[in-house]
Amino acid sequence: VIYYCVSQTVPSSNITTTTRACLPPLNTFDFCNTSLSIDQRVKNLISLLQDSEKPPLLTAREGGGGSPGPPGNVSRIGLPEHDWGVNCLHGVQVSCVSDNGKIFCPTSFPNPVNYGATFNNSLAYDLGRIIATELRALWLAGTTEWSTWSGRPHAGLDCWSPNININRDPRWGRNAEVPSEDPLINGEFGVYYTKGLQEGEDSRYIKVVVTLKHWDAYSLEYANGFSRHNFNAIISNFTLQDTYFPAFKASVKQGKAKGVMCSYNAVNGVPSCASNFLNSVLREEWGFDGYITSDTGAITDIYQQHKYVTTEEEAACKAIADGGCDMDSGPDYIDSLLNGVSKGYCKMTDVDRGLYNTLKLRFELGLFDPIENQAYWKVPLSEVNTKESQDNNLLATLESMVLLKNTGNVLPLPIGKNIAVLGPHVDAQATLISNYYGQICPSNGFDCVQTPFEAISKYNVNGTTTKAYGIYSLTKNTTAGFADALKVATAADYVVLLLGINTTVESESHDRSTIDLPYIQHLFAKAVMGLNKPTVLVLFNGGMVSIEQEKEIVPAILEAGYPGFMGAEAVAMTLFGKNTHLGGKLPYTIYPADYIYQINMTEMEMNVGPGRSYKYYTGTPIYPFGYGISLTTFSLTTTRTTRATRTTTTTRTT
Repeated sequence: VIYYCVSQTVPSSNITTTTRACLPPLNTFDFCNTSLSIDQRVKNLISLLQDSEKPPLLTAREGGGGSPGPPGNVSRIGLPEHDWGVNCLHGVQVSCVSDNGKIFCPTSFPNPVNYGATFNNSLAYDLGRIIATELRALWLAGTTEWSTWSGRPHAGLDCWSPNININRDPRWGRNAEVPSEDPLINGEFGVYYTKGLQEGEDSRYIKVVVTLKHWDAYSLEYANGFSRHNFNAIISNFTLQDTYFPAFKASVKQGKAKGVMCSYNAVNGVPSCASNFLNSVLREEWGFDGYITSDTGAITDIYQQHKYVTTEEEAACKAIADGGCDMDSGPDYIDSLLNGVSKGYCKMTDVDRGLYNTLKLRFELGLFDPIENQAYWKVPLSEVNTKESQDNNLLATLESMVLLKNTGNVLPLPIGKNIAVLGPHVDAQATLISNYYGQICPSNGFDCVQTPFEAISKYNVNGTTTKAYGIYSLTKNTTAGFADALKVATAADYVVLLLGINTTVESESHDRSTIDLPYIQHLFAKAVMGLNKPTVLVLFNGGMVSIEQEKEIVPAILEAGYPGFMGAEAVAMTLFGKNTHLGGKLPYTIYPADYIYQINMTEMEMNVGPGRSYKYYTGTPIYPFGYGISLTTFSLTTTRTTRATRTTTTTRTT
């Protein structure tokens, strides 16, 4: 789902506490009786519901479908609203909250592709842990979803994250959202993120519900005449088990994930949200006991795009009965689910099962119990964007930096020199954050985000730091800015070249048609290198970019991904040798630019043609998966004693 946001800080309130469940006089129902089991309490609550009240409770985002709808509450029995659908990809996607003149904004971390580059599971755990704490605090204070698309309802306590799909094809527009091309790494990220998000200091309750996405085999936005809404992924059983299932399996079985989102696409002819096969794998084979939600509009796609059935009633019933899709992010359950039941397409027991799976989680969150002894009902706003969160944010960003080349020890840059910072990302702010973010700054926009130029200037103490874009558009083939940039570079001792792409080139609903560094950037890099200045290239991107030319002519190359709020700081620290955590490795293969002409993007098998990922690619990569060097030098000394008892010592430094 694409989000368009405007700044709107929310005043702190106690709305969450004053509207909670089981308040007098509506506290005499059995579902409020904490001496009963959760199973008994949930079933009692369902028994009290009228049929017309059920579909709104099975609708995410208070209506979904792009407009506000019923708030999911039943006031006559004291059941409060609850919004499903907060995204937490690399931070809580909600508004800032103001309290007594102070504004609290959620921490924005590096994108998941950067976490993949760290190969550090503890960072994924910390990401989930901090997000959960911040969401609890902000939820209590009345924060709203950040996107205007959602209607900005009061945020709920589930996260539609993490995205653990596979970086299957470098053209996919959402590669920044996933950790890597490796099922094991994605699975470990899912496990540790889930544990961090759901587990906390009070073992009686779930802290925040995780929702793994997108189940399954989703990695195409638009290609070869197909969109994500009508694409049918044809996949062998081997490839399902080898590539597409493992990350979800680990997150469910080891991480104990309580939520899964079914995807837009079909798998082997059946829309994912209507797939009895996928539902059975989750619930019967893996023991999943949580809820399944549709992606937004995915149930509509069952009949409008996939043409799997002909009516909305049939689609709603196929989803809830066959696909086990308990929650609809869209209008279909509200509009047609009860009609589907009356026509015999599904049964009220299917509807009640969906209610059981979703309402049970609200009980497990502690939303129907007395709050006096619940720590999660007492998380203060002071827990939002703390010094500890900021330190963890910087640590993750520093560990995600991937040094690809350092010929002639160009890095670390000396401090106090004349350094020219060139390229379209000199003043990047939004590019560093990428997508799926909450309110970043108290004001409108990204003015509180440090730019690469600002960070490099800060670390170049007693030096001169100058800048020039050279390129004013990432992709338009105009050299109008070259001359000014080359003039700035000519006067410098060192050059930092900031190239790459951003969400105008790759994003949700927008796959790339090329994986090459944009042509104009190749020209610019060549022109800069013609000056024979010590130069380091810094790349910003989610999906890989082919840099065959730059690998040959630029002495130092740093891959920064989409490094988030602390991205500029981490890049500058790395360039000047201040990054004592440098050791990131590529979470994907960097293919040659012509790779895309050798394999169709709609091909879901991994071992056909040239192959996909490090496991199956048979060609020669520009840089392989897992590659990354450091600035450390090693000295190895060996001593060998000959038969004549003479000693030979050899020293080798690398």
